[in-house]
Amino acid sequence: MKTRNVLLGICFILFTSCVVKSLHPFYTKETISFDKNFIGDWRDSKNGTWKVVSFISEMTKDNPVAKMKEDDLKIYKEYKNSYYILREFEGKKVLFIATPFKINHQKFLDFFPLDHQEDIDNLLESHSVYTHSLVKYDVQKNGEIEIKWLDEDKIKTLFKEQKIKIKHETFGLINEDYLLTANSKELQKFVEKYMASADVEKWETSTQFTLHKVNARN
Repeated sequence: MKTRNVLLGICFILFTSCVVKSLHPFYTKETISFDKNFIGDWRDSKNGTWKVVSFISEMTKDNPVAKMKEDDLKIYKEYKNSYYILREFEGKKVLFIATPFKINHQKFLDFFPLDHQEDIDNLLESHSVYTHSLVKYDVQKNGEIEIKWLDEDKIKTLFKEQKIKIKHETFGLINEDYLLTANSKELQKFVEKYMASADVEKWETSTQFTLHKVNARN
């Protein structure tokens, strides 16, 4: 029981731990849709701060394209239409690459953690496999942005009730967690079907934020 409680505690600390995880991105290059309005400084509904810049500007800040090594150039080309996000909450900082895309006019973000995070034990880090998560992205009339992660409990229920078929693996101490292993095109078909479902609570989640812009950035 003590071990279980510790695991649940970790789930609450790392806000990406209780969301749907995928081995592959939820976007394809054809669906990427960059929105400059997301760039800036934000404060969320839980009093965390977000710094959002274009991935290009962050990567070329001290590393001009002309002088990039081959591996850096590959990363630059892969994420040139993505955001570099720094979130700080209660003194803890986490970094993400977020790639914006659209499915049937609905905006989404594909979140992927950057490695070498602060305050993570090296041995623990060596056992970590970073995954992609899906975020529903909506701009409100007042300019605020609402972001909601696809909730893991929702998908668990659908799997247990055999209401969805998509490639996946289970993992964890008792194989209680799900990792989607479908390719990006299959993931997008899944998201399309999920969006069209009659479940009015399909986007209900404990992992959501309302972002208020506090300072524009170029």
